[in-house]
Amino acid sequence: MPGYLPRVWKGKRVSVLFERESGGGFDATLVNDNDGGVQVEMVEEGVVRRMFMPWSAVRYVELMEEPADERQAPTIGQE
Repeated sequence: MPGYLPRVWKGKRVSVLFERESGGGFDATLVNDNDGGVQVEMVEEGVVRRMFMPWSAVRYVELMEEPADERQAPTIGQE
């Protein structure tokens, strides 16, 4: 899934689904993305955690809030 997410997604809530067979995923705030992967921030029990997920581990990223630009697609994922 190499590529960039729309700029309007930065700072917004996203849902990230893993590429693993068992599925799994999490909701977080998008911090940044680049050719290598996506960086997100999660708050768990008052502790802020930042984590980087390489694109090879990501099945798709879904925006959980309305984008500022209505023309943006709501989901970016692999075909």
